[in-house]
This record gives sequence, C-alpha cells and structure tokens, in this order.
Amino acid sequence: MSEKTFVCLGYPALLQDRFVERLRVIDPRIEVVGLPVDPGSDWVRVSPEHPHPEPPPWARGCADVRRDALARAEVLIQLHTPADLMDLAPNLRWLQGFGAGVEQFARAGVSRDRAVVTNASGVSAPSMAEFVIGRLLQIWKRFPEMEAHQRRHDYVQTYGRTFKGSTIGIVGLGSIGVEVARRARAMGVRVLGTKRNVASGNAGEADALFTPDRLHEMLGECDAVVVAAPATPETHHLIDAAAIAAMKPGAVLVNVARGSLVEEGAIVPALESGQLGAAALDVFDEEPLPADSPLWDAPHCFVSAHSSVSVDRYVDDVFDLFEDNLRRYVADQPLRNVVDMKALGFR
Repeated sequence: MSEKTFVCLGYPALLQDRFVERLRVIDPRIEVVGLPVDPGSDWVRVSPEHPHPEPPPWARGCADVRRDALARAEVLIQLHTPADLMDLAPNLRWLQGFGAGVEQFARAGVSRDRAVVTNASGVSAPSMAEFVIGRLLQIWKRFPEMEAHQRRHDYVQTYGRTFKGSTIGIVGLGSIGVEVARRARAMGVRVLGTKRNVASGNAGEADALFTPDRLHEMLGECDAVVVAAPATPETHHLIDAAAIAAMKPGAVLVNVARGSLVEEGAIVPALESGQLGAAALDVFDEEPLPADSPLWDAPHCFVSAHSSVSVDRYVDDVFDLFEDNLRRYVADQPLRNVVDMKALGFR
C-alpha cells in the first residue's frame, strides 16, 4: 500500500459522512474523495450499461471536482462509468462495481493488466429471487385474472397451477440463479440450470446441470425459464426465436438479467401464438422501454422497470462488501468477487 491511498466513491449515495467515516478508520493512509452530481439530477434513472462522457449530463456543474477525484483514485467504486476511465484515472488499481454486471467497464476499456475488477454479485440475489418466485406465483396462480373478476364484481372461480412437480430452467446458475433454485426446490419444483463449467460437479441447488451448448435441450424440459446470466458477447440474444421454439409450448419466460440476452422481437409473436404462455420482463434492450414498444400491450406480458432488486437495504449491503474488500486490499489479502473479465468473453 502506498503512502496515501485515494479511495473514490463514485456512487453518489455513498457520499455521506456515515460511509466516509467507516472507510477512514480502516487505515490512516486512506483519503476519501468522491464523484458528486448536480443537485436534483435524475441520475438514478440512467441505465449504467453504456459508458458516459465525463462529466455526464447529470454532473456538469461538478466537472472539475470529478476530474480531480478520478485523477487521484487508486480505488474506485461506481455503477455508471466514464467512457475514457483509464485515461481519467491513471492510478486506478482496483475497481469495485456497484452491481453484478460489469459490461459497462468492459465497454469503457478497463485494462485487466492495470486494474482488478470486483462486482457486487450475490448482494441482490435474495431479493431478485423473491421477485422471480413472485412473478411465477402471479402467473401460475392467475392472480391478475382474479383481480380483473373482482373489479367487475364477477364471482368466477379461477384455479391456478400447482408448483410441485413443475420444472424450472435457470439460464445462468450464478448467485441469482442459485437463490431462485433454492426457493423453487423448497416448493417441490425440479430445477435445471446452465453453467459455463460443470466439471466441478457442483450443481448449486439444481437437480441437473447443462453446458451452454445444451441450452435448447434443457429448454425443452422446462415449464418456466428464468434468465439470470451475465451480459457478455456470448450471451447476446441467447434466448432468440430458435430458443423460444425449443421451449415447451405454454412455458413462462422470466428475464431479470439484461435485456441484451433476449431477442425482444421474438417475444410478441411467441405470446400471440401461445408458444410462450407468459413473459415477465424486467430488463430491456432500450431502457426506459419506449412507450410505443409492442411489449406493453402483448398478451400475458408482464413489464416492470428494472425493479427486480429490492433497494431498501441494497446500498448498505454493497457498502458492507466494499468495506470488507477495502480492509483486504490494505492488508494485501485476496479480494472477494473478483471478476475474470477474460472468462466472460471481454477483451
């Protein structure tokens, strides 16, 4: 560790005394700097998937402070990232992502030989798994139909599907997928999952594992398919028209990963034909989802605005991970959640 270690808080919600003081007490050589935003700016609604010019539109009044902080940063935690991060932060050695996805850092050209990248994988997994199960309950128990009958004062019996005995396929059995699997199996569901490397034999709460090249084989066995894989060049439009055609007729598709993993143009025809029984989509190629997108009005399509993670504890939970990693960093110990950018297919 150098004489001074500049830790840059690039997520605006962390620029509070309660967070800053917790970092300062780790080591007297730590100096905390931050990337402020303009008062009243709506940066939260901006998708982080694509790097931004520096300063971004939501922080033009803080340009000088931000550039100075980046120039000094050895450690940086952020969600949105400047497109020319490596030029702006020549001293950067460790980058902590505020979410599980790291595609924005790859697009910003983060150099693997200069900076270690860690992510927040696992922090959001429990609440996202609850969201997935909630959507499946909503669809299979036919709650929207019940509510529609109530609004019309129609006393109509509406029977749903039993979870026990069903098969759910999870595309990407990482931290989110494992949490979904754990909850689904508790309800008597058979769980299948895809994983890049199944040689270890660790099924991660799944009853059976499939390599990516056997994806369509797995899809053919599933009553519901949950997309929870990372966004990489290899997973772009992984769920396309051919993949949907390989599913059991009437299967449910849930996407809580990234919009790029699903070919949106194939969703509406599949819903209209009945090949898909329903779709619950929380992420999209373009966010916000345009008002004229056919997905809004497609039959049995449930749209949400990238809201599968619960945020009541998220900032604190990510900070706990970052604080623990910073203690490891100053002690020259291995960091948690190191991302192998090369294995994910990023150059």
